[in-house]
Amino acid sequence: MISAFVAICILLVLIVRLGFFDSSPRISPDSTSQECLELAQRCLESDKPESALHPLLLAVEKDEGNFRAHSLLAKAYYQTGVYHLAEEECDRTLELNPQDRDALELLCRIKFEKGRLSWQNESLQEAIADFRFVTAKTDSQRLLDSIAHITGGRLMKVRLTNDLFTDDAPSFSPDGKRIVYHSDTSYSLEDYGLEKIEVKRSQLFLMDADGKNKRRLSPQNEDETSERFGRFSHDGRFMVYEKDNSPPRQSDTVFNSDRDIFVRDLHTGKVRRLTHDRSYDGLPGFSPDDEAIVFVSDRPGGGSSICRLNLTSGETESISLKESWDEKIGLLRHSRGMILPYCPSFSPDGRSVLLHAGWDVRGVYVLNLDDRSWKRVTERGKDSFFPSFSADGKRIVFVSGHRYEEEDLYMVNADGCESTRLTHDGGTKRYPCFSPDGNSIVFGGKRKGEPDYYFEIYILHLDQTISREKLEERLAELERAGLESLQTFPR
Repeated sequence: MISAFVAICILLVLIVRLGFFDSSPRISPDSTSQECLELAQRCLESDKPESALHPLLLAVEKDEGNFRAHSLLAKAYYQTGVYHLAEEECDRTLELNPQDRDALELLCRIKFEKGRLSWQNESLQEAIADFRFVTAKTDSQRLLDSIAHITGGRLMKVRLTNDLFTDDAPSFSPDGKRIVYHSDTSYSLEDYGLEKIEVKRSQLFLMDADGKNKRRLSPQNEDETSERFGRFSHDGRFMVYEKDNSPPRQSDTVFNSDRDIFVRDLHTGKVRRLTHDRSYDGLPGFSPDDEAIVFVSDRPGGGSSICRLNLTSGETESISLKESWDEKIGLLRHSRGMILPYCPSFSPDGRSVLLHAGWDVRGVYVLNLDDRSWKRVTERGKDSFFPSFSADGKRIVFVSGHRYEEEDLYMVNADGCESTRLTHDGGTKRYPCFSPDGNSIVFGGKRKGEPDYYFEIYILHLDQTISREKLEERLAELERAGLESLQTFPR
């Protein structure tokens, strides 16, 4: 045993003397520039960029005009994360050899990394400048896709409205050709002839799926109340929505708890009131057979929070009770911090209801109407809300992130598997909804830094990726928006 140990020690000494463990390449001031470059090349190929720096600096000192030395030095700095020096060496390489395509691609990778770090540190102007250089110069689709993800996502996103008001809660018609949404409009209301005050009212609008041919559905009389959250019936003939029971009398947008649900015949214009409670009844949606609606209700005394209304008999059934919510999902231990069930909608087969709820942090749940069992389909501990089924019932789109900031769209299978992030731009998003063919998602949203009232309608195309030209347009728009914010809010 001892002799074996001695033999191993002798072998280790020989290995060290032969230089196998020598991680610092031996180079002398008398070495030629070519010898320095060859040694540096071996170091880079062995993933030892730090060991390549000394011979490369010596090679540059011996021959300042050697573009290969500058190119390898740029690569070594890039691999060690010293991006500002890597950029300087790339610039010098291209000065000496303007046709060096490898150096240009390396410069693009360097500028991308600088831009990514600047974006993370919220130095957006510096980041966008680097990203715009990359989009103009690179041949790498991977870099283009990475910039697209960082600045908003690779999927094509188009803004459909630009009204300088709150446009929100969009939804497709059954044929996918139209979108209904509500918009907050402002006007002056005379107060008994003494003064005029500005009031806000939500009204329903209809537009084509490409954002054209907008028309108002709500009455325009000043004494009309707000109408919100319009949803089509599956046969396309009716629209159900919530409506305030009192007209607006102030300029702020406080929550009006006295709302009821109405249905409008889109062919005749006839309106019928469906609920008559002096509380909040809202966020309605049709069942797949159009024979019932599901909605949120907040009735006094701890009444039902999710209801189903039979449109033929007029009978209302409680789907979930506030008292039973703790028992059903096991989240509530104290009333404080409870997020009641919200944003309900039927599954395409009508056998379950999708909604979000939770305690402090929201989660997306599916309620089976047969046995009243609950299943969570989003990750615990992560705030997830505003869910909606695809038309085939196989996918669910929802919003996830920190409230009022860093919110993005996600998609998950109906069984809770394979969650996918769809957007990467942060900001605030609400009420996403699939198109009937499942190829698009429409939603209300605003970008980071924009006023809270400035929500617009966007459409995200799941079957279209952003082109280089559209990416350049996005960066230019972000740059303009950043400059405007700096002028508006000087630091």
